[in-house]
Amino acid sequence: MKTPDIDATVRGLNPHRTTDQVSDDAWAELSEAVTTADTAAAPVVTLHRRQPRRLALVAACTLLIAGVVAATVVNRPHQDQPQALSFTERGDKLVVRVVDPNADPARYNAEFKKMGLDVTVMAVPVSAPWVGRMVSFSGRNEKDMNQLRLLEPGEQCNGTLTAADPGCQEGLELPKNYDGKSDVQFGRAAKPGELYVHTSSSATDEGEVLAGLTVKNKTVDQVLPLVRARGVGKVDYRLDKGPTYQEPEQTPPGTWYVHSAQTFAEGEVTLYVDATPAK
Repeated sequence: MKTPDIDATVRGLNPHRTTDQVSDDAWAELSEAVTTADTAAAPVVTLHRRQPRRLALVAACTLLIAGVVAATVVNRPHQDQPQALSFTERGDKLVVRVVDPNADPARYNAEFKKMGLDVTVMAVPVSAPWVGRMVSFSGRNEKDMNQLRLLEPGEQCNGTLTAADPGCQEGLELPKNYDGKSDVQFGRAAKPGELYVHTSSSATDEGEVLAGLTVKNKTVDQVLPLVRARGVGKVDYRLDKGPTYQEPEQTPPGTWYVHSAQTFAEGEVTLYVDATPAK
């Protein structure tokens, strides 16, 4: 077959890209050439498509990241627990803050001991807003007591931490070379019927059972529905005549005035009342 005829035939296979006319003789010659071609000597080549290097690197990085994530979430046997307390040196002082408020007090004591400090943490029942907080401390003598100071939320915090951060709540400040012996009370949730060791000055304070209510100089009849609406199951009364605040011989009349309210156990409220309004 002549070259021009072959070229025309090939172009004719794509009619959208040519206007050449292909003769019948050219088609016949091309057909014969194709069917009689010697294929015995034609090598068979297996094509191996090479993966682009960039894709291979991406795949390797993906596997590496997956391995790191897997290593992070797997709990290994005998893995050390995170710290329950944080210790920060500030000059000649040491600032101690609770990192894990749900930790067993034994962990706090172990970490104080590791720092060479004779400080014992005791978990005591407290009202709701004091759970997970250091509420008080005591020592053998005045010298021990004078070396300790409770820190308010936001006070002496690391970096840019503020009172809004979990790691910047109540803390304890003491000398780095503290040689005293002290007990620190740490608040825990009270069990049913258990009296609080520490509570707020008023049951209407933030976080307490009557938070946000105004009870002062309202009558008993006005206050009782408000108290019941908060789920309080038991209401006690005390005569607001200090310093003993005695229990009245009988339930005060509904026309008496409530001076204040306190809570000493979960689901219980004590109303301090008198026949006249508080001044």
